[in-house]
Amino acid sequence: MRVHGEIEIKRRVHLPKISQQSARTMLEEDFGGLCGYCGKNGQRLRACFHVDHFVPKALDLDREKDYSNFVWACPKCNQIKSNQWPTGDKTVPFRDSIGFVDPASREFDQHLTRTDSGHIVGRTPLGTQMCQLLNFHLRKTELFWKVEQLRIQMERMREKNRAGLLSPAECQYYVEMDTVLQDILDALYAARE
Repeated sequence: MRVHGEIEIKRRVHLPKISQQSARTMLEEDFGGLCGYCGKNGQRLRACFHVDHFVPKALDLDREKDYSNFVWACPKCNQIKSNQWPTGDKTVPFRDSIGFVDPASREFDQHLTRTDSGHIVGRTPLGTQMCQLLNFHLRKTELFWKVEQLRIQMERMREKNRAGLLSPAECQYYVEMDTVLQDILDALYAARE
């Protein structure tokens, strides 16, 4: 399955130069609230997402205000990616199995996928290398995916509860799961993931 699930990431085009701060709202909308790299849902977390420069500013200062170079990123992915640019050439994001694929490109899905258990893995040598560069093998990306799946189920149950369609046992389960979900999110936030 796709790292970003059913959400299709697509940046607006033909924007004039824009600051990171001014771009935040548009970028969050264009990325569906998801981290471009790991697919974490920023609308569900209390962590403030970042505007990452796909091609690092340190390598290409001309693209500092280029919206097409911005990626909506969770703090962890932004911190880990930082100024990494394995090709060393600002015009070449990847070469063979080295580098990064822009998360807003269709090509991203050709290189990375999510397993049924929620882990992010490479589909190609380049994708495998990106997983290593972003430390997906060390991070709890599957836990965030599972939490998001639980949240979706909770929303469905919430709607049924509002409509009076839950049995007393289902209602009790709903309350317990809502508490568990909040506890998990609190723990993840505290761990600064």
